[in-house]
Amino acid sequence: MAVANLLDLNKIKQELVVFLRNQNIFSISTRGVTTTNDTGTFSSDSTHLINVNNIKNVRNIEVDSSDLVFGTDYVIDYTYDDSGTKKCKITFTSAQTGDYDIEYDYGTDKIYPDFPRTDLHIDSYPRIGVAITSTITDENELGAGSNTTELLISVYVYANGMENVDDYIQKIRQKVLENKNGFYYLRFVTPVTQSPLVNEPLRADKIYTRTIELKCPLNIEVIS
Repeated sequence: MAVANLLDLNKIKQELVVFLRNQNIFSISTRGVTTTNDTGTFSSDSTHLINVNNIKNVRNIEVDSSDLVFGTDYVIDYTYDDSGTKKCKITFTSAQTGDYDIEYDYGTDKIYPDFPRTDLHIDSYPRIGVAITSTITDENELGAGSNTTELLISVYVYANGMENVDDYIQKIRQKVLENKNGFYYLRFVTPVTQSPLVNEPLRADKIYTRTIELKCPLNIEVIS
């Protein structure tokens, strides 16, 4: 037996992290990254390697002046091991021909699929962490042919100052609302709740944090 559309939690988190980076929740200077372009010409290419080991997010891929769509037209491995050298590998769903322009950010970053260490200096903030809080799976039918899974994803914002935290939370909420059905690995994403705003005693009482929860329903896995 096999499962179609099996949920991959790591890919889901990476897509959401890349989304937040691309939406400029933090400025590129705050993130510590630089935006640049890789250009050239494809000739029936199914894959493309960018020889940069710290690419954080691809903003856009254009071939012959047409934008490609993540998931539909390509997927990305940001930590591809090319004979011991880390590169960014782009794999296309169909071979590409024409002049290309790939816009991406590289550098350090402050948006991650994990949590910041408590010993970080205050200059290391603001930061955003993404975590999958829960998954609830229900049967779709008595024949055991498919399941529907709902995910709850938590986005943690840490910043110096209460107003800064809430400004970042508002930006995240706005961008998710504008892109509810714009994700590839999730069918639908919407904000549902926010946690209280609290200060972080383990972070010298100068850093505040709030969490925005995102509900991701209607993910169907088919068993055949």
